[in-house]
Amino acid sequence: MKKKLLLLCPFLLMALNACTTEADDEWSASEVCPETGINSYGEPNRGTFVDARDGQIYKYTTIGNQVWMAENLRYNVAYSSCYEDLEENCLKYGRLYSFNVNGDSKGLIDENFISLVCPDGWKVPSVDDFRVLIDNLGEGSERKTATRLKSENGWEFSEHGSGTDNCGFSAYPYGGVHYGEYAGMGVYAGFLSSTPSDDDFVEGMGVYSIVILDVSVASKESIRCVKK
Repeated sequence: MKKKLLLLCPFLLMALNACTTEADDEWSASEVCPETGINSYGEPNRGTFVDARDGQIYKYTTIGNQVWMAENLRYNVAYSSCYEDLEENCLKYGRLYSFNVNGDSKGLIDENFISLVCPDGWKVPSVDDFRVLIDNLGEGSERKTATRLKSENGWEFSEHGSGTDNCGFSAYPYGGVHYGEYAGMGVYAGFLSSTPSDDDFVEGMGVYSIVILDVSVASKESIRCVKK
């Protein structure tokens, strides 16, 4: 199968929007992702943790029965990079990662790297993990899911602007690397999954004006770990 970029075509996004069925308005953040209380891991629903490998501190949030990092992974490993090679972008928005062996976009998937890149007790989410997240947030509506996932700033170039960030996921439009070029800052947030596609890439989740799943990632994207 021919490899695919995360979808950047506005006309395709408009068509997908038109096909989206909006759900009712009974969804409640206070029920799905309360800011206070204790989650199923016996921890506060929202808080911080330390990555023992490099001492970096990350925010996390509980959405349904899942616990997600509330910011992108910043762990510095070979073949990862900062948007436009600016270290300040890594500090603000996280690193961009390749799951291909030796960072080669034509190489095989490095399954060992996928299993080790997240902090201890966390993992790279599968597409099924993303599906649960979408079900919890959007009630079947790609538009509502995107709005509730998006950060409250940074989306000025997106068709529908910034989001409401109801559950503290704070998806920032960091873009990625596609065929050797940085692209998408201010337009979309792309997240790698651990689920392989049938063309030696992995699937992912793209957040635009809607949420798209199962798109093959051509080169580098962000990682948002989920608790095991």
